[in-house]
Amino acid sequence: MENNSTDCVAKPTASKPNYFPAIDGLRLLASVNIVMLHLGSSSALNYMQDCKWLMPIISAPAFAAGIFYVFAGFLFASKFSDPERRIPVIPFMFARIAKLYRLHFFMTLLMFVVLVFKFSGYTHLPAFSEIGDCAAAGLAKMTHPWRSLFLHLSLTWSIVPDLGMKLNEPSWSLTSFFMCYAITPWFSRWLFRQNYRTLWVLFGTLFIPGILWAVFFGASDNLWFSGYEAKYRFFHIFAPVRIFEYLFGMVLFRLYNEGGFDFLKKKFVSGIAQAVILAAIYGSLFLLRPEWNPGVNYFFHHSLPILLYGLFLLSLLSGKGFAARFFCIPLVRKVGRASFYPYLIHLPIITIAWGVCNLNKPLNTLILMVFIYTISTLYMEFKTWRRKRAKVKKATAS
Repeated sequence: MENNSTDCVAKPTASKPNYFPAIDGLRLLASVNIVMLHLGSSSALNYMQDCKWLMPIISAPAFAAGIFYVFAGFLFASKFSDPERRIPVIPFMFARIAKLYRLHFFMTLLMFVVLVFKFSGYTHLPAFSEIGDCAAAGLAKMTHPWRSLFLHLSLTWSIVPDLGMKLNEPSWSLTSFFMCYAITPWFSRWLFRQNYRTLWVLFGTLFIPGILWAVFFGASDNLWFSGYEAKYRFFHIFAPVRIFEYLFGMVLFRLYNEGGFDFLKKKFVSGIAQAVILAAIYGSLFLLRPEWNPGVNYFFHHSLPILLYGLFLLSLLSGKGFAARFFCIPLVRKVGRASFYPYLIHLPIITIAWGVCNLNKPLNTLILMVFIYTISTLYMEFKTWRRKRAKVKKATAS
C-alpha cells in the first residue's frame, strides 16, 4: 500500500531525476474532460443540458488539449534535467513512436472499419457473403476514404484536415507531439545553459505565437476553408503552434528548479493557489461570447488557459493543497498514468457503443467511462509488468 503523505512529494531517483506524483492525477482530469467533450458532441450527454454550471466545463472544455502539451514539456524537461546528459534524438523518437503510434494505427483502422459499416446502411452485422457489398456501399458514401486513411496513418491530417474526413480525431495531437519530441533533446540541453533572467524572458515570449495566432484567426475571413467550422478546426489542431505550449512547459520546469516558484511550497499557499486558479479556469469559460470577435474567443479559450494550466501545474508540485492530495490518491494516480490511452481510443469505442446501446443515459455513460479507463489502466499495468520481467530476465542472464 502506498503512503499518501510521503508519496505526494517529488522524489529524485537514479532513473527519474524528478517525479511529481500529483501530475498523474492532473493527467486523469484532463483526459476525462476531453472524453466527456466528445461524449457530449455525440449527443450522449443530452440529459445533462439543464446543468448550466456543469456543461461549460464539458463543452468548452475547461481542460483542453493544451494542458497535455504543458505538462508533457514539464515532465520531459524534468527527465532530462542533467545538462551533461547526452540524449540521442533517433532512439528517443523511436521510443515515443513505439509507445504511441501502434495504438493510433490500430484504432484508426478500427474507426475506418466502423465508419464503413455505419455509412453502408446495414443495420445488422453482415454475413461473410455480404462483407463485400457492405464495404462497397460504405466506401461509396464516405468522402475520400482512402486518402483520409492515408492522412491519418501518416500523421499529416492535422496539417491538411480539409483534404480528408476525420477518422480517429484525437490522433491529430500525435503530429505535434512527435514534432515536440524531435526538438526535446536539443532544446533541453540549450535550456539548461540559460540564466535565470533569460528563463523569465522565455516565460513571457512563448505566449506571443499563440496570441498572434489568435489575432490572425480573428482578423482573417474564412480563408480557403469552406466555412468557419473548417477554419476553426485547422487553427485548433495546426501542429507548429502547439510546440510553443510544450516549450512553455519545459521552461516552467527550469524556473521551478531554479526556485522561481518556491513560495508555492509554503503552508496553505498551494491550496489557496489551486482554488484561485481553478476558479479562474472555470470563470474563463464564461468569457466566450458568440457576438465577440472570433479572435477574442480564441484567446480566452486557447491562449489564456495555457498560462492558467501552467500555474495550476506548479501549484500541485509540492503535494500540498486539496487538489494535489486528491490527485495523489493511489488509484487516481494509477489510472492517471494510463490516461493518454483513453484519449487515443475513446472515439472508436464511443462510435461502437452507440450501435450497441443508447449512450444518452447516465448508467450507460458511466459504464462506458469505466470500461475505457479500466482497459487502459490494465493495458498500462501489463506493459509495466512486461518491462519489469524483461529487466529481471536480462539481469539473470548477465
